[in-house]
Amino acid sequence: MSVVILGAGLAGLSLANYLKQKSTILEREARIGGLCRSFSFCGVRYDIGPHILFSRKKESLNRITSLLETNVIRRSNVIFHRNRFVKYPFENHLYALDKDEREYCLNEFLNNPYEKYDAKNMLQFFLKTFGEGITRLYLQPYNEKIWKFDPSFMDTQMVERIPKPPKEDIINSANGKPSEGYTHQLYFHYPKSGGIEHVIERFSSAARQKADIVNPVEIERIEKSKDGWSVLTDRGTFKGKDIVNCMPVHELFNYLDDVPARVRNALRNLKYNSIHIVAVLARNDSMGDNFVATFADKKLIFHRISKISFLGDSYRTGKGSVIIAEITYRKESHIGRMDRESIKRAVIEGLDSTGIVKKEDVLKTEIRSFEYAYVIYDLEHRRNTDMVLEYLSSRGIHSCGRFAEFEYLNMDAVVERAYSLARKLNGEA
Repeated sequence: MSVVILGAGLAGLSLANYLKQKSTILEREARIGGLCRSFSFCGVRYDIGPHILFSRKKESLNRITSLLETNVIRRSNVIFHRNRFVKYPFENHLYALDKDEREYCLNEFLNNPYEKYDAKNMLQFFLKTFGEGITRLYLQPYNEKIWKFDPSFMDTQMVERIPKPPKEDIINSANGKPSEGYTHQLYFHYPKSGGIEHVIERFSSAARQKADIVNPVEIERIEKSKDGWSVLTDRGTFKGKDIVNCMPVHELFNYLDDVPARVRNALRNLKYNSIHIVAVLARNDSMGDNFVATFADKKLIFHRISKISFLGDSYRTGKGSVIIAEITYRKESHIGRMDRESIKRAVIEGLDSTGIVKKEDVLKTEIRSFEYAYVIYDLEHRRNTDMVLEYLSSRGIHSCGRFAEFEYLNMDAVVERAYSLARKLNGEA
């Protein structure tokens, strides 16, 4: 009997590729790929993000990049602060700040009253690691903006891997001698053409040699039988000896019966952000040779913009520049209740107010929205996630993928976890 995989995103497709046995992938959408889909706009492709390919582990990265041709690109990201660009990361380029802010950041880093304390939440981690100046000027407002959640109510899972910068680096940064931060991200890969969905195309092509992809399909119920699993759908019943969930865990529970109240309560308390992506074709822009700019200013609706032409020749158009803006939201929030035209207008007004794209230079816009975008690591995330996943495991349901495992996983980590799970199901680990 085959393995039944729920969801044809990156996790499901890479898992099917690494499995030795036959699998059946069930996907609700007419188009596979999940968060790794790309979309055409004015002759170029853009992503839900965009995504880039990098990893601390060469082997993990190679599992993806060996499948397709990529451009290897040197990072050029900036932070928009006080109407100027500060090179990313903020703490490595303090000399770009006004004198008062520069001294504020340096003095609070060197004389940090918080560094001896154990950090129990994200805000405490920033204060402990970077001091009050860098935290208050950038890290706190930016994280409040992207998460739409107070960082004092978020745990440290997202940030605990960030190293404390050496004192000499911060001193040099304030004196005009910058250094590169987060060097594992300094160079990244990106498909030469087709957007990040080209990765999906390659994984799906390989997976189809031994897997059936059924889409679009609506699941009606999932049942455990004596010899495996039955998934009842509007296109028939699919059976497998194993079942792997790669869809958002919130969706999976719609098809499970007899779930204990404590588990459903934990599921309800798993928080996440949705995202609007607004694509803008501009006659001119002032992004220069930079790829990404981030914005902590809460008067601007977007937290990040990306200039797609930075990614290579296939992402350029003779009509101007394509810039995508990202706006996180939750359904119950103010932005979640805004209509789509208002969101597009707010993006154009924000670009105009910063001077990055003048309103009269905007030629065309479009907006796309996606419910599942970012996992929120609130203070109860670990407890609630573990309870939900342990329950699924106790029923024999495997989980793989960002929203299936409810972890903020980059593409390399998703593929690595799919590879590890496939080895387990293959009997190799």
